Amino acid sequence: METKINGELTQFEQLVNDANGNQLITGLNGRQYLLDHDGDAALLNDPIIAHPLQLNQLTSLIEWLESEGSSINDALKIHVVSPTKVEVIGNLAKGGQRPCFAEVRAVVDSLNLESYLDQESMIIMLQSHFEENDDRNIILKVVSNLRDESIHQQTDDGVSQSVQINSGVASVDEVKVPNPVKLIPFRTFQEVDQPASKFIFRMREGMQSALFMADNNQWQVEAKNNIKKYIQQLEQETFGEIKYPVIA
Repeated sequence: METKINGELTQFEQLVNDANGNQLITGLNGRQYLLDHDGDAALLNDPIIAHPLQLNQLTSLIEWLESEGSSINDALKIHVVSPTKVEVIGNLAKGGQRPCFAEVRAVVDSLNLESYLDQESMIIMLQSHFEENDDRNIILKVVSNLRDESIHQQTDDGVSQSVQINSGVASVDEVKVPNPVKLIPFRTFQEVDQPASKFIFRMREGMQSALFMADNNQWQVEAKNNIKKYIQQLEQETFGEIKYPVIA
């Protein structure tokens, strides 16, 4: 489809009406225009970055900034959006748009939390998605050696649970599982330290167990600060200074 903008014929692929009756036009070139009732059009995002560079490692981000950052005519900033996403953004442009030049997304697997898993699934998750520490080893030992019939005889005081586990060919031990437990899941960029969190570990019949978050997502704040410090360290090593401000 075509329409005239500033006297010129422009092709566009999408037209959306906003709440005020104005029309938002997305051109084939990726630029966005706001068309009012009088037919006047205003360019919303200039410069337009139709497809930000997609990266997966923080070191790759610094390499890109080293090779192309100085050639971009904008005051670049690094925005730590979340524990798994970092963006390189510019200044606010006319129309309220802010260009995004590059985007880094961490490659992480999802954690199956707050749902009861069978014995095998919990063992696999503990070994593949968590760093080794004392609490993880305790839970892994309990889950790996749990006796199905002992679940019915567990003691539960609302905080910790005590169950029987196999300790040999013909012997049985009773183990008290502390709560909360401190575990370190893999859930942010592998280049930075993974934040530890408190979890509630619970068991029920059928040798099923589950992990429930118990830190009110404070790990996200720590993870973003770890990412910020790591990027600043990389900037110091590469540029001799923090050349691009890091916002977390």
